[in-house]
Amino acid sequence: MFSTRHVLFVIAIATLSLVACADQVPTAEPLELPAEAQEVPSSVEPDVAVSRDPDRPVTLDIYSYQHVRIFANLKLETLEQEKTWCDEQPEVAELRGMLNDYEAEDVWRSLLIPAGEQDLAAVRIVAEATADARGIPMQELPPVFLISRTSLRHYACLTDEVWEDESDEDEDWTIGRPASHLALLIGQDVEDYGNKEQSWLSATLYWGWYGEIEDADELEPGEDGVGQVVIVSAAPMPAAFVGTISHELVHFLQDQWTDWRLHDWYRDSQTTDELEALRWVVEGDATLNELYADVSPLLELLADIEWGPDEHSEYDLWYRAYGALSPEDSANLYAAYEQGSDALAALRAEHGQSAIDELLLDPPESSEQLIHAEKFDSDEQPFNLRDLARLRAEIFTAVEWDEPIVDRMGEQWLSSLIRVASKRPDIARKASTGWGSDQMALWQSEDGETEVVTWQIVFDTPKEHREGVSGLRRWFYSHTANEAEPVYANMLSWDGPSGSARLITRPNAVWLVASDDPDIADEVAADIRSTTWTHYWSRP
Repeated sequence: MFSTRHVLFVIAIATLSLVACADQVPTAEPLELPAEAQEVPSSVEPDVAVSRDPDRPVTLDIYSYQHVRIFANLKLETLEQEKTWCDEQPEVAELRGMLNDYEAEDVWRSLLIPAGEQDLAAVRIVAEATADARGIPMQELPPVFLISRTSLRHYACLTDEVWEDESDEDEDWTIGRPASHLALLIGQDVEDYGNKEQSWLSATLYWGWYGEIEDADELEPGEDGVGQVVIVSAAPMPAAFVGTISHELVHFLQDQWTDWRLHDWYRDSQTTDELEALRWVVEGDATLNELYADVSPLLELLADIEWGPDEHSEYDLWYRAYGALSPEDSANLYAAYEQGSDALAALRAEHGQSAIDELLLDPPESSEQLIHAEKFDSDEQPFNLRDLARLRAEIFTAVEWDEPIVDRMGEQWLSSLIRVASKRPDIARKASTGWGSDQMALWQSEDGETEVVTWQIVFDTPKEHREGVSGLRRWFYSHTANEAEPVYANMLSWDGPSGSARLITRPNAVWLVASDDPDIADEVAADIRSTTWTHYWSRP
């Protein structure tokens, strides 16, 4: 249940038309570098950047803008190899030909195989056991389809043709957009390895998903609008897919319980923080309640089912796709499954399964409430930040700048940002705990020549403010490969190859300013430093 619009700041987002709910997956193998990429830039500390142990493969941790460039170059080479592979496949040529006469959705449907008798019998057993474990009656069995990972890879070859949508303009979306531009400005993302390329390669990442397909009544059984379960496997499915089936069926039960369509639920999110909180609830619930083939008495019920061999899972293709994810992307993607399920397990232990049911009907607006049980219990909400009007009136005058696009990133996003750059989970945890609120805004000049991203972060207490400042400074130094310079006691400055950034510490907040124009970055930073920002937030 993701959108390609968010892919620049988190690869969690796949095609909205498929609304993929990926199941949990193991950790990928280390990324191996070619010999020419093993040299470490002089400004990077070798002992924290690239492994030099001759007995181990050379690995790369993305933590600075320089390493992002190396990572992007490696992935671009992989993409070229994949595109060459696509052009050599007769199946891909046939699918491309179909696009001349059929819609992309019709081409997609042609690859789906209705679950056969044995597979459907197994799904029915898993569905009943899942509904019983989850405590929600299953009103009907959703339509179940299979697609081999090879077919999914063939479909991914149609990226440019299928995902090119001229009507999908930037103005149509806001969630993640400021962060996407920030990533480009500070060199955390690379335009030539952007959303389409990453989506193209990661299309083979999923094990299965649950989502709606328009006119579902044409795919019997099922009524119009009823979700479909799609399992990425050739027929018959291997027993390893019990967990995947169960996970996606929990999503189907969530749909029935809430009487919502999860597509609409995600589309209604107003901020990245709210979207992440929703994902923690939806994916955490599914992960917490998924079943496996060795669960008794499920094992006995499935004993007579003729499951397919494990090679139908095509693990090698999956690992190839997973290798396309940067550590930051991976951390954000799987937080909803791992941390989300832990948070909901604690909630269930304290208040029972009914608490999760209530959460599905009334999800929190911030990831902070799910990270900290005490803040959930006290219903603590993020601060209301009121500085946007002052920025607009005093710095970004309406005569020269368009209306800003605004987002709130949330505690989980802040923690992930610092953790990946610093490689210190303890620092990230201390820096993000006490997050009170934030406001990231994308400002673009009316002539279209300049853009600025401002990010304001506030904390609950002075002590947590100091820890937040320390963590953000650590992130800033790490990300810039220690090239950031302290211009003033309360400001770090960095001019990179794709933009300029300034980290400003104020008594009650931390500000990040990034721009494609260093003079504009200096001007905005100077205005923020000279303005008295006091009593500018409040609890709802």
